[in-house]
Amino acid sequence: MGNHYNEGIWISGGRIEAGALAVGRGASVGTVTGMSSDPGREEIAQRLDELLRRLATEGDRLRDRDEVREATQVVVDELGKQQPNKTTVTGVLTGIAGAVTSVAGLATATDALLAAVRQFL
Repeated sequence: MGNHYNEGIWISGGRIEAGALAVGRGASVGTVTGMSSDPGREEIAQRLDELLRRLATEGDRLRDRDEVREATQVVVDELGKQQPNKTTVTGVLTGIAGAVTSVAGLATATDALLAAVRQFL
């Protein structure tokens, strides 16, 4: 590995399981709390966790990764509220979806969260 400067995670074998994980300079992540009281909110929480996981592992492949991470934090914050604003969440997720089309895993996770929000919020 020599003098290579690493701002990410190197994994050799095994796997990481986390509800939320942030890696790299300026990384941040939040978790949604209090959402599991009904199946719809549980579905949204699971889809959000998947998006956060994908962003942590695949986000460096994005050209505008910092903007996507900031926008994702807006979604996390809004969904953490007692009464999330559906228009805010769907609008920001639509923007994220447009920015992540080049990374299949992120695109799939974003689309799944957007569908869950539209169905259950």
